[in-house]
Amino acid sequence: MNSISLKLVLAAAALILLSAIAGCSKPAVEPAAANPALATPVPPGMVRGTVLETMDSGGYTYAFLDTGQDQRWVAALQTPVAVGDVIQTDAGMIMTDFTSNTLDRTFDIVYFVGGLQNLSGASEPAPQAAAGGMPAGHPDISGEAAPAPTATGIEAYEEGKDIAYVYANKEELAGNEITLRGKVVKYNPGILGWNFVHIQDGSGDAAAGDNDLIVTTKAETAVGNTVLLTGNIVLDKDFGAGYSYPVLLEDASITTD
Repeated sequence: MNSISLKLVLAAAALILLSAIAGCSKPAVEPAAANPALATPVPPGMVRGTVLETMDSGGYTYAFLDTGQDQRWVAALQTPVAVGDVIQTDAGMIMTDFTSNTLDRTFDIVYFVGGLQNLSGASEPAPQAAAGGMPAGHPDISGEAAPAPTATGIEAYEEGKDIAYVYANKEELAGNEITLRGKVVKYNPGILGWNFVHIQDGSGDAAAGDNDLIVTTKAETAVGNTVLLTGNIVLDKDFGAGYSYPVLLEDASITTD
């Protein structure tokens, strides 16, 4: 056999060997055919992404996702996930400048979600957050824990149209603009892009839950201020993660009275 023929034989043998090795190697990424969940469209209101970074702390899992459209931090009750996993979750509730005391880290933006569904084969179901179940340091915006009645003798902006009136006539008022006068008894700024305000005016009954109205606004205020608020009444507003309100004064302007 001449040298040219020998080289051709050796080259052919090398190609056969390389083909055999390639055929035995495991794909780096699980194909959609092997996991039907990865081939299905992302359901409306849900987010799907690949985990770029993850950490557990204080009973919560923080995961940095690449969704193909953006990159975001999400946080949920502790769930087994690893870098490279594909997870799916709800859109969640956005928090800005959130500081995790257990991680000693501040996130510019993090989405607190109801749970992390691992589509890459995790056998354990994702724990689901209970209503209002957020880690330590998360401000309480829940209407379930309204402040104790402190406002008395606040004169209604329009006679008879006070907070108790709003609750009693909520169906008729839904979608309409109204101006109210009240005292700020609780104030949580910078949540979901809004400032959340509890107002009271001395009307209504704490036991019946019609003495305290929650307001979303871009304006700033402070606890103790007596204010005029103009906004739209909305019913059954759901922000996700367990935060929903039967009555809300939305996108209100505020003037200190």
